[in-house]
Amino acid sequence: MIRYLLMVSAIAFIPASASAAELIVNGGFEDPTVASPCCSTVPTDSLPGWSVPTGNVNVVNGTFSSGAGNLAFQGNQYLDLVGQGGVGSLSQDFSTVIGQVYNLSFAYSHNLFSGIPAASASLSVGSLTDTITHTGGNNTNLAWQTYANTFTASSAITTLTFANLTGGTNEGIFLDAVSVNDLRANPTGAVPEPSTWALLLVGFGAAGAALRRSNRGRRLSASYA
Repeated sequence: MIRYLLMVSAIAFIPASASAAELIVNGGFEDPTVASPCCSTVPTDSLPGWSVPTGNVNVVNGTFSSGAGNLAFQGNQYLDLVGQGGVGSLSQDFSTVIGQVYNLSFAYSHNLFSGIPAASASLSVGSLTDTITHTGGNNTNLAWQTYANTFTASSAITTLTFANLTGGTNEGIFLDAVSVNDLRANPTGAVPEPSTWALLLVGFGAAGAALRRSNRGRRLSASYA
């Protein structure tokens, strides 16, 4: 009984987001690795998990044209929604449950290296359609913004699509850390903070210590019986 209660107590420390199943494949655009100094172009290069319905896109090495090392929001690479032409879009299909609500989150910036002051893109997924616009930043800080919203699935397969709206060569929105997960498993859509994981470890440690004390007490009782 004590062992069961300790196990339940330890599980209670696990943040909901730790059990949230990620539905997007390669949302950080880290696969495959892009060699310095610049980019891969899709198509014809590969980008696992994603398709490019119109034009082409670039997966960009985080250090490209940087004055301050790696500029990616997460990991070492990010995506430019416009590749070598003036048009670009990106989509991914994933399994959903009809009527279920999901979280969508991602980071976005825009191609500051071309000198344009702003860029825009549309997004659509399930019941959600929206437009994002990014301004500001420079070659030492891309001024990443974060986006978070919810949508309801209307079919067993849902498609997430981004399409650039600015319309010029090298005038694309940048994307990184694209994520979709089940709202029931991750109500806030948030990534656990380090302090949350520290609390989790403390919880497991306390549960283990209590279990050891309980076992030691039973052994002492048995030796005096």
